[in-house]
Amino acid sequence: MPEQEILTKKEAMEFLGLDSKTFDNYFKHADEFKCLERPNGRGFFKFNKAELKKWQENYNWRNIELDLDDYALCLDFALAQHLRGYVMSDWGTGRQREFGQKITNWVKGQLAEIAVQKFFKKEFNCEVNLDFEIHENIVPQDIIGVKENSNFREPRIGVGIKSSKPKNAYLVLGENEVTLEERRSEIYIFCRPDIPDDHLLRLTKDKIIEAVKNKPHFDTYKNNIPSFENMYCEIAGYCSINELERVTSIPGQEFENGYRYVKKSGALHRSRQKWQELIDRL
Repeated sequence: MPEQEILTKKEAMEFLGLDSKTFDNYFKHADEFKCLERPNGRGFFKFNKAELKKWQENYNWRNIELDLDDYALCLDFALAQHLRGYVMSDWGTGRQREFGQKITNWVKGQLAEIAVQKFFKKEFNCEVNLDFEIHENIVPQDIIGVKENSNFREPRIGVGIKSSKPKNAYLVLGENEVTLEERRSEIYIFCRPDIPDDHLLRLTKDKIIEAVKNKPHFDTYKNNIPSFENMYCEIAGYCSINELERVTSIPGQEFENGYRYVKKSGALHRSRQKWQELIDRL
């Protein structure tokens, strides 16, 4: 048996292309991959390169590319929500979110849905319809049609698609999403779209340059304004509603105003076989 190649934490981060915060969250909290056992819990963290490579390969086939047209569809939805006067508050508080934050959250959520749609089609040749209509009330099911033969039918189970930042280790649901019958889904798919904070700047780069090109500081940043590029979204996995854990906190975050229902991303179903089992149930 060949000797295992062991990597330091720095080498492992470089091998996977992850920043320190994301890497720490993934192995300390999300159980995405394991570090080798340290004697007496002390010493440097070390990782098995073969195991990291296996994780990376699985991650790569679940990482879906999203283009400008995908983004524009999501932005259109977000602007429609904003301009009809929809109020979005921070979770567990009465504090209203400002425009950029609201748009980013709506775009991120819709990008996750499109990524799932593309993932199902690309990897399993399963076509699904998404609900991009504007509703007065919250609609819990994100997949509203499944193609069978040449027609779309209603799904046999309810599926909710949830999104979070790439570094986040947990699928997190509010209590009402689980306890209220009209809000809950049977299956929750967790996605981590990698949308830059300055996505609106990238989209409107030419207009912004035209507006500020004669201003005093323009020369200091004119070559640093990023251009729009395709984005990626990891389809992290899924779980059933009865697999969620009811908690008041997760590492680094105490929840206010009630419980949350959570699942570590590394504990989600994500193998090809498990995805096929879900699709067979749709």
